[in-house]
Order: sequence, then C-alpha cells, then structure tokens
Amino acid sequence: MVYIVLIVLTVLSCILFEFSGLSTTLKNLVASYKHQFKVMANKELTDEMKQKELLQLISKQLVLIGKLIFAIFLFVAPFLSLFLLKKIDESLNPDILVTWWGLLIPVVTVILYLLLKQTYGKLFGNR
Repeated sequence: MVYIVLIVLTVLSCILFEFSGLSTTLKNLVASYKHQFKVMANKELTDEMKQKELLQLISKQLVLIGKLIFAIFLFVAPFLSLFLLKKIDESLNPDILVTWWGLLIPVVTVILYLLLKQTYGKLFGNR
C-alpha cells in the first residue's frame, strides 16, 4: 500500500513539474542575471540610466524567484502530503522516503514516466 501511494505521488509530482514551467522560469532568471551584468559593464549608459534599468531587472528577478519558489513547492508538495496521509493511515509514514525502497521507487517511477512519455510522444505526436 505504501509503495503504491509513493508511486502515485511521484507521478503526480512529475505532472506538476511539467506544468509548473520551472525550466522556463530558470532560463528567464539566468537571462535576467546575464543582462544585469551587461548593464553594469556598459560604459555608454549614465549612472541614472543604469540605476533605472537595474531596478527594473531586480524587480523582475524578485518575481521570477517567487515563481521559482512556488514551482519548487508544487514539485515537493505531493511528498509533503505524506505527513497528512499519516493521520489517515499509520503505514503511510513519511520516514519511508529515507529508506532504500523509498529512494529507489521514485527514481524508477520517474524513469518509467519519462520513457512512457517519450514513447507516447513518438506514437501519437504526429496526430
């Protein structure tokens, strides 16, 4: 029972990861930081122009960091639900996540999820 719940939570976490836009947020955040260094190194801009553009970049970065934290929380939330599920059934102990089976089952589930997703995309991607 515990392992089935762990598999379901892992698949749910994979689905939430795909729809959270975590990779896009990371790319935008890295691009923003790169642009920030370019602005600071630009000798053609005045200090006031640099300050204005850097403040805009910092506000954009704060929003992206907030999105990143929320996306990470969404990714981890299914596993955090084990603490709530423990109240329903004592066998659903969150300590299972630190055992060998608790580590191996999510890894194997993610690999199978990615393989099935890739196979499904090859089979039905042309429709």
